[in-house]
Amino acid sequence: MTTTNDSRRYYGLDALRGGMMLLGIVLHAGEFYLTDPPPQAAGFPVDPQSQSYFFDLVFHFIHSFRMPLFFVLAGFFAALLVERRGMAATYKDRAKRILAPLVVGCVTIVPLTLLLFLDFVLAAQFGLMQLIPEREHIDRLKRELMAIGAPVDQPTILHFWFLLYLCYFYLLMPVCRYLVRVTEPAAGRITAFLASPAALVFLGIYTSATLWPFRGGQVLEGFLFLKPHLPSIAYYGSFFVYGYVIHAHRDVLKAFERLAPACTGLALVFFPASLYASHLEYHGVGDITYYHLMAVVLNSFCTWTLIYAFTGLMQRLFDRESPWILYISRSAYWAYLVHMVFILLSAWLLVPYALPAWAKFAINLLAAAVGCFVTYHYFVQRTLVSLFLHGKRFDQDWPWRAARR
Repeated sequence: MTTTNDSRRYYGLDALRGGMMLLGIVLHAGEFYLTDPPPQAAGFPVDPQSQSYFFDLVFHFIHSFRMPLFFVLAGFFAALLVERRGMAATYKDRAKRILAPLVVGCVTIVPLTLLLFLDFVLAAQFGLMQLIPEREHIDRLKRELMAIGAPVDQPTILHFWFLLYLCYFYLLMPVCRYLVRVTEPAAGRITAFLASPAALVFLGIYTSATLWPFRGGQVLEGFLFLKPHLPSIAYYGSFFVYGYVIHAHRDVLKAFERLAPACTGLALVFFPASLYASHLEYHGVGDITYYHLMAVVLNSFCTWTLIYAFTGLMQRLFDRESPWILYISRSAYWAYLVHMVFILLSAWLLVPYALPAWAKFAINLLAAAVGCFVTYHYFVQRTLVSLFLHGKRFDQDWPWRAARR
């Protein structure tokens, strides 16, 4: 266990955390062009004129590791904050930076996002292009979705679900701190274990157990709604706890760097194998227990090898001060909160046009990038909004300009 006070800046992990948020923008810019949406996403809308298997691969690849890795980092930085400020101050800070934006976002950004999402669905299903839909069209859509088993009566907070889950997981911090303290006598052995390949095997097996309730071994249902979904809480919460514990054994980060090349190679095997196993389960008949076992194990090891690979590579390449890293780490929170507004507006307006899926994806991504980063740069970073989200204002130039100085 590392006993010295942790005062360093983790540039690589900051960049990784920001990168995971920005990958969410890529995921959402392309998810409306899936050719074969998973069966858990009953009623999920896709553009009827523009679809490509490429975006199915992009969707499943990003989803296989992005949020688990994000929650690992959330646990790590929560432990760092507790060490620096204490438990009470950490809860006060998290209430301001996570709970308050969740509440404000649920009455501002979420309703606008839901309206644009409804607009897209009606355009994709019925060819209607109305900003404010008529009631009869909404009722018709609701009947059709209920007929295929879509959970239309459950209130959702869309992409703000991650803030709600962070609030759940912060309740675990006293337990995590107690766990770290009671294991101090075995700290050396724990660090050695966590730095060994055996830890990867253990984590893969453990996560397989938490994946068992999910069809196809893929976490694609339940967590988007206000009603707590216990399997999702157990699954994602285990990554948060792991991240919190890792901070006490942060020398293990060097092991991530060492194992990154091997884990990258393993991930190249596990990712297609996990997709195939999930496919077998989804389309299997009769007793599919064997397919389900294969799917949960392969998806679990795919997730962990990608976590190791991305963490190690980011630590190797970006653990240094850089205008780009600072800008990404500061702007990513705002960008993720508002990006769906720009993506859905773009995707909705593009529905009537028979463009290739990649072209619509590129336009969606460009709309989100311009919308998110222009609003951040000129209307957020120097204003009360930044104070609300980050506790401080920033005054940073565009990173390509700052890098030339």
